[in-house]
Amino acid sequence: MQAMIENQVQEEKEISVDQKLQVSIPIPDNSKYLINKTVIFGEGNKFSGILYLQHDESADDIASFYRKNMIADGWSEIGIVRSQFILVNFEKENRFATIKVIRTMFEKSDSEITIGPKSSTQLEKSLDMDSGSVSDEPFIVE
Repeated sequence: MQAMIENQVQEEKEISVDQKLQVSIPIPDNSKYLINKTVIFGEGNKFSGILYLQHDESADDIASFYRKNMIADGWSEIGIVRSQFILVNFEKENRFATIKVIRTMFEKSDSEITIGPKSSTQLEKSLDMDSGSVSDEPFIVE
């Protein structure tokens, strides 16, 4: 039983100014990140990965922070879904950001930020581009 409890303990750390610059997105003040759940590739505008944060503010306050500050940082909000958690999607140039804000106990919250490059929405019918039969029409993969 003790081993199960120890496995559930997450190591959290304060976010330094250098780390905030590395991820180049707005981060609420006094946020802490969970080392075990955070994976970051690259830095600055090339940052991709998952950043898992803990906040002392409510989920609604944190979602409002992201909506306001991501837009001020040049991101466009694509959509928002509210249920047991709040999910907000953004895009900026050739990148996407999905921010999931999770309600926790005592009016606190966590957020999981996933950022990466956008992928193509269509598959090419053929890798042979010289055949002249390449079409921009979508197709069904069977």
